[in-house]
Amino acid sequence: MKFNKIYIISWFGNGNNLEKRIRYHDNQLDWCHKNKLEPVIFAQNYKDEYYRSNVTYIKYNGQVLRFGEARDQLLKIFYQTDDDFAIFADNDAFLYEGSKYGDNDRFVQMMQEMDINQFDHVDCFYPINPAFVPFTKDLKKHKISDQTSWRMRPGYVAAQFFVLKNLKKFYNKEFYYDSNFVLPDRSILPAEDQEFAVNLIHNGYTSFACPNLIKKDQGLHNSDSTWSNHDREVWRQKCIQGLTYIAKKYDLPIPNHNSSNQQWIKKMMVRNNKFRHTKVYFKPNTFNNLFTIE
Repeated sequence: MKFNKIYIISWFGNGNNLEKRIRYHDNQLDWCHKNKLEPVIFAQNYKDEYYRSNVTYIKYNGQVLRFGEARDQLLKIFYQTDDDFAIFADNDAFLYEGSKYGDNDRFVQMMQEMDINQFDHVDCFYPINPAFVPFTKDLKKHKISDQTSWRMRPGYVAAQFFVLKNLKKFYNKEFYYDSNFVLPDRSILPAEDQEFAVNLIHNGYTSFACPNLIKKDQGLHNSDSTWSNHDREVWRQKCIQGLTYIAKKYDLPIPNHNSSNQQWIKKMMVRNNKFRHTKVYFKPNTFNNLFTIE
């Protein structure tokens, strides 16, 4: 499979936690190079000292583009390639390393070993966030079956770190982020990442959470974001506004909180028969090369 790039949106903000943000991003780049991924970075208002070697930069200076606007610039580039899948990420997101974290250490190699037809039913997927989803007991429970497949659970998030099929190459379709999540005053209406995935599902494609992969949380949260100076309660209320916009746009139940809404999943499963719990099975040679059976 043609899978060797990670598209990263990067803006270090106006000074808050600058050293920490740069260090987290350097950790991410170390992970990319260790896994032989080619970083393509949409770099907003970078100073000369921010640039690193062995990285492709799309340099941008001017009014700061928001999440979706910046990601769209990278999606346009990706859709023009012959790659099958690519990773899209924020500038501090990658996967934990170590044997306790599912298939994280061999994820990139396994993707490259697989055939694209093993992903006929998978268009977008993302690792779980251990800050919200416990994983140790789950991995232990599925230890045997996970030796031959990845589990895909219906989900609808395209944020921080996700893997996307080249929709232009395989379906002659291009999906982008909804511009309505950037308000006239340039502030952000949160949940544009969920709208992107819901839009995929609404149009007959699929999005999944993969519990075999665990995202690394380096400690920065929404209230610490370079994109917003809101405190947590204000951010939570704005998230509800964003989710309400999605609900009205796609005729889904109006949410009363900003967490994952199982009612949405159930309704989308009725509308899209490909949006189901499923598995991606490994090729026999991939299984033999990457696992030791005891």
